[in-house]
Amino acid sequence: MKKKRVVFYFALIIFMTIFNFYLRPVKGNPLIDNDYKNSSSYINNLYKSDEYFKNKLLKESDYHIYDEIIENSVNDEYEVTIECNKECGDVFSNAYKAVYLDHPELLSFLGISSYRKEGTKIVYKNYESLGKIKSLLGTMRIERVIDNVRSDTMNMSDKEKILYVYNYVASHKYDNFFKLSGVNQSIYSFFTKGSSVCAGFAKVSQILFQNIGINSYLVLSSNHMWNYVEYEGKYYIFDATMGASLANNHAMFYDGLGRTTTGAQKGLFSEYYPKIETKTTLKEIFGI
Repeated sequence: MKKKRVVFYFALIIFMTIFNFYLRPVKGNPLIDNDYKNSSSYINNLYKSDEYFKNKLLKESDYHIYDEIIENSVNDEYEVTIECNKECGDVFSNAYKAVYLDHPELLSFLGISSYRKEGTKIVYKNYESLGKIKSLLGTMRIERVIDNVRSDTMNMSDKEKILYVYNYVASHKYDNFFKLSGVNQSIYSFFTKGSSVCAGFAKVSQILFQNIGINSYLVLSSNHMWNYVEYEGKYYIFDATMGASLANNHAMFYDGLGRTTTGAQKGLFSEYYPKIETKTTLKEIFGI
């Protein structure tokens, strides 16, 4: 009898864990409606993309390159060939960066290890595959974490929401050991391993901001990724990587509310972003 009770309680704990992490009903991103779910931009319920950089960086005739990068990432293709044209190298590079900036919710987009031009074709290789099952389970788990964040921030001011996201993201570890790993380039490692690199931190911040009603952008440079976040009608640098692995009472913990780990203020494609404030910072405005 005692053994049966132990088995019952053990099974109950497993069921409750699975339910809480993967099956618990959630409201989901308030911006995602049925029209968006039926559009070509839809990947999952974590984020609604307006594909801003796809429209800014590519001609309509080159949209298929962008779309194929996403499709082949979702399908976990390792080596991919895309029909292109004689100027395809620059187009492919821009399409690749646009996917990075437009779709932080794409768990399976782990980055491209190399690419080459072969006549009118581009051949590229993805980093290691995440796998469809991991992507599905990861998405389900992340949905429920984000639902908790929405609940926590429901009655907060914009200042409190921005600080919440910074504290939440920066409280995770910077993954020095696996920093060149493809899996760290998505939000997957952040939510499943508790660590990531700048790309993961910036993408998580972007997704959380959208889900709690704060406007923001992803920003990419040659060696870093961060955000611009809107506060009281102006945009400021937001780089949670600055605080990663530091204690929240460390003197530099909140430096990411105003500067980046690389010292850069503007990244690639700066002409397509709103003006950012550089004479003052959120750290100064918030008095922390």
